[in-house]
Amino acid sequence: MIEGFIQLCTSRSGLFSFLIATDLAIAASYFAIPLTMAVVFRNRKDDIPYPWLWMLFVAFIVACGLTHLMHVWSALRGLENLGGQVVINFLCAATSVVTAIAFTYALPQINELPSPKKQQAELERLVRQRTREKDVLIHEINHRIGNQLQILSSVVSIESRRANADEAIALLSRLKQILDKMGEEHSVLQASDYLAIAEINHSALLTTLSASG
Repeated sequence: MIEGFIQLCTSRSGLFSFLIATDLAIAASYFAIPLTMAVVFRNRKDDIPYPWLWMLFVAFIVACGLTHLMHVWSALRGLENLGGQVVINFLCAATSVVTAIAFTYALPQINELPSPKKQQAELERLVRQRTREKDVLIHEINHRIGNQLQILSSVVSIESRRANADEAIALLSRLKQILDKMGEEHSVLQASDYLAIAEINHSALLTTLSASG
């Protein structure tokens, strides 16, 4: 079996068959690659920079595949088919030169494109910055809310001392208790996840206010 394989590879017919097979394999690969590129381009055309350069690469690869098909055609027919080879080679040469010039022209601009790693780092930096700004804003809002609750509680205390009617004193006393409770809850929320806990206590606070009214 090994001797037959060696004889096949060293004989003229064996080398001819091997040449045809390799040309067909190369041509098939050259045609398969642009198809794959076309699918990627169709699905991600908004994300791909320089689509014209992408299409030039497709044309260049297809032209290279055509040259190998022409080799197979000429070999099988036993003719040089000089005219067809000239046309295919001219097409391949033209697309090669145009693609090379276009790539050289676009290379400086391509080098300036941010890499995915740099884009991710910039995104993480912006997220950290926005998070810090959000934390500062929430802290300032919580501080102001706490001050306003203290002011309201102080105002209610003053009005309680000035009130004469028992009903008004009782109402102001309940109102101060509610404000003091809100202040305590606000202090607890301020020391933890304010947004997560505030929603839980919102309904309970409304229930307390309704009962006091």
